[in-house]
Amino acid sequence: MNLKKVSRNAPCPCDSGKKYKQCCQARDEQKNTSNTRLRESVPDLFREATRYQTANDLTKAEDIYRQILTISPKHIETLNNLGMLLSETARIEMAIDMLNKVVRLEPSARRYQVLAQIFVKQGQDNKAIDCLRQAIQLNPGDAIAYHNLGTQLWVQHRYSEAIPYFQKSLTLDPKQDVSLNNLASCLMKQGKHQEAETLFRQSILTSPKNDSHYNNLLMSLCFDRDNFPDIYLKEASRLDLLLQSRSKSYKSWEKASLLQPPPLRVGFVSGDFRNHPVGYFLESVITHLDKSKIELFAYDCHQIEDSLTKRIKPHFSQWCNINTMSDRLAAEKIHNDGIHILIDLAGHTSNNRLAVFAWKPAPIQASWLGYFASTGLSCMDYILADPISVPEQNRSHFTETVAYLPDTRLCFTPPSADIAQNLTPLPALERGFITFGCFQSLSKVNTKVLKLWANVLEKCPNSRLLIKSHPLKEAASKQEFIEKMTACHIPMERVILEGGSPREAYLSAYANVDIMLDTFPYPGGTTTCEALWMGVPTLTLTGNTLLEKQGASMLNCVGLEDWIAVDEEDYINKAVNTANQLDKLAQLRAQLRQQMIKSPLTDAPLFALNLSQALQAMWQKWANQR
Repeated sequence: MNLKKVSRNAPCPCDSGKKYKQCCQARDEQKNTSNTRLRESVPDLFREATRYQTANDLTKAEDIYRQILTISPKHIETLNNLGMLLSETARIEMAIDMLNKVVRLEPSARRYQVLAQIFVKQGQDNKAIDCLRQAIQLNPGDAIAYHNLGTQLWVQHRYSEAIPYFQKSLTLDPKQDVSLNNLASCLMKQGKHQEAETLFRQSILTSPKNDSHYNNLLMSLCFDRDNFPDIYLKEASRLDLLLQSRSKSYKSWEKASLLQPPPLRVGFVSGDFRNHPVGYFLESVITHLDKSKIELFAYDCHQIEDSLTKRIKPHFSQWCNINTMSDRLAAEKIHNDGIHILIDLAGHTSNNRLAVFAWKPAPIQASWLGYFASTGLSCMDYILADPISVPEQNRSHFTETVAYLPDTRLCFTPPSADIAQNLTPLPALERGFITFGCFQSLSKVNTKVLKLWANVLEKCPNSRLLIKSHPLKEAASKQEFIEKMTACHIPMERVILEGGSPREAYLSAYANVDIMLDTFPYPGGTTTCEALWMGVPTLTLTGNTLLEKQGASMLNCVGLEDWIAVDEEDYINKAVNTANQLDKLAQLRAQLRQQMIKSPLTDAPLFALNLSQALQAMWQKWANQR
């Protein structure tokens, strides 16, 4: 610090009784000189710290950053870099305190964006959104800030609100292919699949080497009956060529070459080892796998862990987070672990690492659980399915060999008793009218579905329709959906719209529904199982693909074949007939949970045995060909 000047002949401020020149002048001059030298050393210290941080020697970097702050407590770049370092080392609260200090000292758009990133890591999305709004206010020409704000709104299912920010980002920088991709994703979530498909194709043209754009295009094509599976597989082959061009397949698997491995090393690759539909279907299965025959390895592609993650972790011999690893390094890790069979649980959904599979780190690679079509990739050997989901005549829909599980390709893990309450009586008995329901994503509720529901409501004059979905929390999305329903002649006075809710409240909402109406061509999966668990049967319309047959497979599994419609007329007739048989419907509601418990759909020990045998058969076939 700079000291106030004191006259040499004045009494010394230290109250020694001596003159300043005879007492403390020399010491103070030495301090001033020392402080000046320290301040002059800050640039060199900062450069040294950043070198250590870049080299990932975070301990040394942090020591030097803290040394700088003792010299210059308001050194902006040091505060900023130390805040980022604290975030990297999972000290999020400390990072936020540090970066809040930065934006107070120097409120710039860039600083607010950095702070927003940290709030996102901590799951404080609303605070991240506030920071990004501040960034835009400080720099209205920053395309990245608009993109990031749109992304955070997208995460909160606020799609209508997010769309203008992606559009503004593209106006400022037309080459923002990620904004184009996210804009298309918003439209797909709103059920505007054709518009989304067009934009996904445009994003591929803008950035032809970004595989996430191909993933999203393939997802959108699953909704397009006219282009599935032919155009779908053609587009998947383009992605396959791209991934092959960036990888070099392993040709030998030294540790995997033991023809009788005791046990078989099976790796799961997923970004959904958490409270997510994939997690719900996976949990009970891995709990019952015979660990003397199957040794499990997890390769996590997501940074977030939660209560479900903690429950399933102990069932894996090894847990490795590959979220920040390159495809090459992740493949090398898997290969060095000696994995015999590597299973993808994501397909072309978000957080997938299909590019890792292109390296062929394991001798056998398979797709299962989290996707509902072929990956279309030459590196994928098998897809696990059941005979109803994929009848013999539909094998041509897949580039993979179809490995059949005898009863079902899915095994649902029932929700715990503390969140899934006891069954409730049929609400129609008290209310005097039937309440149909749909709790699925609005992206599945297309115009054809709404028109069919309009016919159902017309033929059941006193009925109601309860729709519960996350986007309905947002006023703009809700109004847009109301207009869509009105255009399909659905009487809005008989419709109840609710936003999404935490799982316990969501499960409780089934107490207000008598019959669930499934969507098509994308039926429910987790929602159907949860409805059955809460005693509410689902009426589904089957089709010709794995995706379209998903509902039929599950209902067949629990003995509800009468709830599977073969066409739209059959769908309407079944809805009307069941709505007019309240006593029968009430009896089914009372017994449905027990019926489900006794079925293969929740029989985890049986499913685990079937899965184990299928994996052993894959391995034996490969070993016999050696």
